[in-house]
Amino acid sequence: MNLKRPIEAAKRWADEHRELVIIGVALPLGTLATAVDKARALVTKPSAPDDHDRRVTRVMSDVKRYAVARKRGESWAQKPLRTDRKGAASLNTRVADKSHSQTIRMHDLTAILEVDESRGVVRLEPFATVGDVAWHLDQMGLQLEATIEMKDATLGGLVMALGMTTHSHVCGLVHDTVTAYEIVTAEGELVRATADNEHADLFRALPWSHGTLGLLVALEVRVIPAPSHVRLVYRPFYSLDAYAEEYRRLVTEEEPPHFVETLIFGKDRAVIMEGHLATLDEVRAGKLPVNAVGRYYKPLFYKHVEGMLELGEGRHHEELVPMYHYLMRHDRSMCMCLAQILPTANEPWFRYTMGWMLPPNTTFLKGTRPEAERENTIRQQVWQEYAFPAEHFAEMVRHVHDAFEIYPLLAYPCKVIDHGGLVRLPGNLGKGYSGKAETTAFLDIGIYGFPQRVREGDARFPAVTRVRALEQKARSLGGFLHTYCDVFSTEAEFTEMFDHALWREMRERYAADGAFPTIYEKVKPEMDPLQFLEEERSWAKMGDGSPIRTGEGSAVRLGDSRFGGPPARTPSRRSS
Repeated sequence: MNLKRPIEAAKRWADEHRELVIIGVALPLGTLATAVDKARALVTKPSAPDDHDRRVTRVMSDVKRYAVARKRGESWAQKPLRTDRKGAASLNTRVADKSHSQTIRMHDLTAILEVDESRGVVRLEPFATVGDVAWHLDQMGLQLEATIEMKDATLGGLVMALGMTTHSHVCGLVHDTVTAYEIVTAEGELVRATADNEHADLFRALPWSHGTLGLLVALEVRVIPAPSHVRLVYRPFYSLDAYAEEYRRLVTEEEPPHFVETLIFGKDRAVIMEGHLATLDEVRAGKLPVNAVGRYYKPLFYKHVEGMLELGEGRHHEELVPMYHYLMRHDRSMCMCLAQILPTANEPWFRYTMGWMLPPNTTFLKGTRPEAERENTIRQQVWQEYAFPAEHFAEMVRHVHDAFEIYPLLAYPCKVIDHGGLVRLPGNLGKGYSGKAETTAFLDIGIYGFPQRVREGDARFPAVTRVRALEQKARSLGGFLHTYCDVFSTEAEFTEMFDHALWREMRERYAADGAFPTIYEKVKPEMDPLQFLEEERSWAKMGDGSPIRTGEGSAVRLGDSRFGGPPARTPSRRSS
C-alpha cells in the first residue's frame, strides 16, 4: 500500500487547519508536558540553596577532568564545552545543536540563593527563571531593577546575552544591574568577577559573551523596592512624528516615568504607556480601576492596549495594575508572537475556556517542530529586535513599515552604557576603552510576525534579503540586534556589529579558546538562512518591483500590486 499520498494529504490538512491542530493537540500536550515537568521537579526536589556549593564543586570537577583530558589529546575532550540544558528550552528562535559539544551537567542550577536587602541584591543560580524570581521578590515588596516580561527566561541567559525592560531608560540593560558574576573557567577554577576586583576586565567582557568565556554558576543582581501596584497611563497617538517626539521627550526628562513602553499598531497609530510606582494613598483611595491584566480570562495585554486607540486625540486612560501582573504583562501572548500561531487566542470563548493553558509550552513546541516549519519561520516570518540611537526612531519605524508592514511593533527606550565590552556606542567600535563608561539613549523595536505580502499569499517575498537589509541598517546607525532572534549576518558582519577586542583578550587570559564555542557559533541559526539568498535574488531579477533604499550601498526590491505588494491600508486588528 502506498502511504505517501495519505501522509501528504494529512500534512496539507494540518497546514490548512494549523490553528485546530494547536488547540486540539499542541496546547493540551504542552500543558501536560508542563505538568509532568513540575511533578518531576517535586519528586526529585527543587535545587536547594544550601546545596549550591556542592553543585558548583561538581561543575568544577567535571570541567577539570575535561581540561586534563584535553591537554592529553583525548578525542572526547576536543569538543567545546556547553551546558546540558535542552536545546529547545531557551527562549530564542533556535534549537541549539549540542551533539558536537561536550556537555556539563548544570540544568539543576535553578535556585534563588539569597536576598540581601541591606546591599540591595539577590544572589541566584543561572537557570533561576524571571517568573520565579519576580514572584519571590514581589512577596518581599521588591523587584529586580530590570525585569523582562517573560516568566520562563533565565537570569543567566539574560545577562550573558541580552535583556531589556521598560525601566532600561533608567537602569540600563539587564546586565548593567549585575554586581558580581561567579564563573567556572575552562580550567575548572571558580572566579568571582566584580567591577573593581582583579577580574574587572572579565566583568566587563561577560555581557553578550553567551557562555564563551566560562560557565556561569551564580550571579548577583540589583533589586529595588516595589509597591503593590503600577499606575499605568495609556495615551494614543495618530502620527509617527507625534509619538516619536513624545517618546524622545519622556525618556530624556530629568525625572522620567519609572516604566515607558510603546506599542505601534500602524505607522501612524501607537499607544504610549507611562508606568508610575503607585503610592499607598493612590491604591487606598480607590479612585482608579484595578486591572489584573495577567488573569487567564483577561484580553491579551497588547489587545487591551490596542483598544486605547479608541480614546481619541489628546485623551488618556489610567488604571492600577498589580506589580507582578505588570511585570509579566506580555507573558501570555509571548510578546505578541502568539497571534501568529493562534489568532483566536484573544477571543472571549477561547480565553474563558482554554486561556488557562497559555502561554504554550515553548520547549514542547520547539522540540516537536518539523524542519519544514523551521524553514518557514526563516523564509515567511520575521522574528527580529534591534536597538539603535534614539534620534533614529521615526526613521527605523518607516523602514520597518516599508520592508515588512508587520504590526504591532514593540518599542522600548533603553540606556546603553559603554564599558568597552562587546556593545559600544556609535563611533567607539574598535577604539580602546578610556576607563570611563559612556552612556547614550537608544530605542528598541521588536518585529514579530508575517509580513503583509506573505499574509496576502505572496510566495516570493524575500524575507531573508529584507531582514539582512534591516541588520545592515542597524549597523549603519551604530545599533545592534538581539541575539535571541534569528541572526542572518555573516560572521564578518556580526563581528562588525559587536566589538570583540576585549572578548578575544579574555579568551586568551582565561584559556577559553577552543574550550568554548565562539559567540557566532552560539547564536547562528541551526539552519543556514544565507542558502536562500540566491533564490531570492532570482526573484528580484524577474523585475517584480522598484528598489527601496535601506542604507549605504544597499537596496532591496518591493513588489508591486501585481505580485502582492504591500497595500496602502493599515493591517486590520485581526491580522495584527
